[in-house]
Amino acid sequence: MKPDVRDRLARTIEDIGPLPVLSGTVAHVRALAADPDATTPHLVAVIDDDESFSANLLRYANSAAYARPLRARTIHQAVTMVGREALARIATESATYSLLEQMPGAGGRSRGAMHLHAVSVASCAVEVAQRTGASTEVVHLGGLLHDIGKLVMPLAFGEEAVDEIARRHAAGGRRVTLERDQLGVDHAYAGARLVDQEGARGELFQTISFHHGGLPGPEAPTREAACVQLANVVVGMLAGEEADQELVHVALDALDATPELLDEVAEAALPKQRSGLSAIAAGDGLAARIASLERLASTDELTGLANRREWLARTRSRLAGGENGAVLVCDVDRFKQINDKVGHLTADLVLTEIARVLRRHGDAGRLGGDEFAIWIDCGGAAAHTAATAIVEEVGVRLPGDGELPAVTVSIGAALSADHGRELTHLLEAADSALYDAKEAGRGRVAMG
Repeated sequence: MKPDVRDRLARTIEDIGPLPVLSGTVAHVRALAADPDATTPHLVAVIDDDESFSANLLRYANSAAYARPLRARTIHQAVTMVGREALARIATESATYSLLEQMPGAGGRSRGAMHLHAVSVASCAVEVAQRTGASTEVVHLGGLLHDIGKLVMPLAFGEEAVDEIARRHAAGGRRVTLERDQLGVDHAYAGARLVDQEGARGELFQTISFHHGGLPGPEAPTREAACVQLANVVVGMLAGEEADQELVHVALDALDATPELLDEVAEAALPKQRSGLSAIAAGDGLAARIASLERLASTDELTGLANRREWLARTRSRLAGGENGAVLVCDVDRFKQINDKVGHLTADLVLTEIARVLRRHGDAGRLGGDEFAIWIDCGGAAAHTAATAIVEEVGVRLPGDGELPAVTVSIGAALSADHGRELTHLLEAADSALYDAKEAGRGRVAMG
C-alpha cells in the first residue's frame, strides 16, 4: 500500500473513532452473556443503566425480524424470552444498525440495505460455523461488520470515486479488484482496519479483511474467514449474483466441507428470505437492487405492511412535523388458539387478510406477531369510528367456517391531542386501552 493511501486511510479511521459495536455496553453484554457465573439480574442491570441502548435493544428485539407471539416489554422479559446467547447477538445487531444509521459516507438511502445484507451474512456464517466447528462468536461479528469498509471508503477517497466503482461492479471480487487498482486499497481491508484500531490483527481482522479472498488470489487464512466467505457467497447467490467459484473452492477446502453445505446453510438461515432475495436479480443495475433491498428492509414480508421499525420512524416523523391524529394498536383475539387449531399457514393467511383491512383505514404497520398499529389522521370521534369499522370489517371477512373459528380483533386508541407528540407515550396509552378492550370482552374498541 502506498504511503499516501495508508495515511489517508489512517486519518479517516481516526476521525471515525472506536465502534460502539465493539465497546461500551455491547461489549459488556457480550461478556456477561458468555460468562456462566454471571446472573440474569446482573445482565439486566448493565443494560438498564444505558437508557438509549436498552430502548434500541427492545425495539430491535421486538422487530419483525425477531417477531414472537409475546413481545418483550422490559429488558428482563427480553433476556428470559430470547435467552442469553441470542440476546448477545441481538444486542450486537442492534448496535450495528445504529452505527450504520449514524455513520456518514454511504448515503442514507443504502444503509437499510447494508444492514439487511449484514444480518443475512451473519446468520449464514453462524450456520456454517456450527456445522464446521468454527467460532460462532467471531463469525457472527465478522458477518455483521464484513462490509463496514464500504462506509470508510467514501470518507477516505471521495464519494464520486467510490460511486463510479460501484456503478461498474456493485459487489463481489470484481469490485474489490477495481478498488485495489484505482484507490490502492479495498473496502475489506479498510473495514478490518476500522474494526481493529488497536492493531492486534487477530481473528476478527482476518475474517473481515479476507471475506473476498486475499492477494494475489483467493485465500482463507482461518476457518472463521472461510465461514464468512461462504456466507457472503450464499447471500449473493440468493440475490442472483454469480458466485466466485475459486473462492468457494478455497473456503470449502479450508473447512473440509462439500458444496452441499451451501444448500444446507441457505435452507437453515434464510428460509423466508430466499424468494425475496432471489427477486432482486430481476433488477437492472445498482439503483434497482438498492431500491429492492430497501423495500425488503422496511416491509413486513408476510403482510406487505411497514415493519415495526419503518412504521415507528414514519409515525415519529409525522408527530415531529406537527401532525395531529390517532394511534391505534390492533391485536388478534386468541390468535394462539387459532394458530394451534388451523396451523401456521392458515394463521398467516388470517394476518394477511387483516392487513388488507387495516391498510384501507390509515398508515398501518405490523409491530410483530399478531399485533398491528395504524396511524389515522383524524380526531377523537373519527378515530373511534374508524377503529369500530375495522373491528366490524374483520368480523365480516373472517366469520369462521368448519375449520377456522370466527376471527375478531380488539383495538386500543390514543390521540396525540390528549397524550402529546412522544410516540412512546401514545403507544403506552393505546396499549393500555387495548388491555381494557380485551378485559371488556374482546372484539371491541377502547379509547386511551
